Amino acid sequence: MYTSESATTTPDITIRSGDERDVDNVLPLLVAYRQFYGLESELPALRTFLLQRLQQRQAVLWLALLDGAMAGFALLYPGFSTLSLQRRDLLHDLFVAPQARGIGLGRMLLQAIQAAAPAGSSLFLETAHNNHTAQALYRQTGFVADQHFGTWEWTSA
Repeated sequence: MYTSESATTTPDITIRSGDERDVDNVLPLLVAYRQFYGLESELPALRTFLLQRLQQRQAVLWLALLDGAMAGFALLYPGFSTLSLQRRDLLHDLFVAPQARGIGLGRMLLQAIQAAAPAGSSLFLETAHNNHTAQALYRQTGFVADQHFGTWEWTSA
C-alpha cells in the first residue's frame, strides 16, 4: 500500500500520507471539493464515509500542508486490472484550496503518490471534460488520456 517512509518537506510545504486522525482536519477541503463539483457538503455523511474507507483500508489519503495548515488532499482507491494483470488504483479525488493554488501543491501531491506507488502498479483518474487546469497538470506528470476505453456508469435504483 502507499506508504511514505519520510515526509517530503520544504520550509513551508509538507506532503504526507494521512490516516483516520486527519479526517476532521481535511473535512473542510472535502466539503470545498464537493462544492467545486456542485454537490452539497453533507458533512456528517462525508466524515463517516471517509473514516470508514480509511479504517477498512479501502482508501489511501494524501495531504498537502502549507505553513502547517491543510491546503490540499488526494484520495486513492486501490483496485486491480484483469487486462493488465496488475494493480490499478483509482486516483479519485485531488483538490487544492483556492488560496493555495499556483505554487505547485497539486504537482507535489501527484509526484509523492507516484513515488510511493507499489512497483508494477498504475494509476488512473477521471476529471471533468472542462477542467483544463487539472488536465494540463495530469499531462505534465506523465498521465496519458485513454484512447481505447470510454467511461460508462450505472447506478442502482
